[in-house]
Amino acid sequence: MDNILRFLALDITGIIIIVVAGILVLSLLGIIITKRKYKARYRRFYKNFDKTINKKYNGNMLIENLINKYTVDNTNTFKSLKSKGKKLTKKYLEYFYKNLPEQVLLRSFTSADKNKSELIILVLDDNERVLYQWEKSKKVKGLIKAINKYQMLTPMIAFLYELPLNINENNPYRLVNHENDNILAYDVVKNSKKVQKKFKPAKLNKKEKKNKKNKKK
Repeated sequence: MDNILRFLALDITGIIIIVVAGILVLSLLGIIITKRKYKARYRRFYKNFDKTINKKYNGNMLIENLINKYTVDNTNTFKSLKSKGKKLTKKYLEYFYKNLPEQVLLRSFTSADKNKSELIILVLDDNERVLYQWEKSKKVKGLIKAINKYQMLTPMIAFLYELPLNINENNPYRLVNHENDNILAYDVVKNSKKVQKKFKPAKLNKKEKKNKKNKKK
């Protein structure tokens, strides 16, 4: 009874402070729970993605098959493949086209900057100038266009194969095509429709730098 009387004796300011503090605590708990859910969802997605890649979409094995069985010349293009080789390559590209943007989106929910949620794949020259920029709306046709124009068949297959791991670990990743010195790179941006003229990889914030150091340890 005494406790009730004391509570009733509180002035309006004290009641407001208690209510606001309660709301803040509940909001904080909600944020923590939501973040854990997103992290669990991303981990499940990536685990399945990685397992499927190594079981059904091994880039190294595909490259070996194409070179030994399905190429008609040495131009290193999609056009140089026999019909069976084109079918295998298109299936491979379609799988990564569907899953890589989703990986980036799900990972963004667990990152410091949630606005950066769109994937772009870039073809650069040796001066870091952007020759071609791919984003999700360009679909598989856009990947094939880059492969044919810049003779990037085997580099593109190898690049896509290694890309999920590097996205997962938030590592910068690039692959050089030694035939013409063009470079494949990727970035995660706020607006993938905005065309870059020169590649400027995003700098890590303090939290991301700290997480990266902890992973190395």
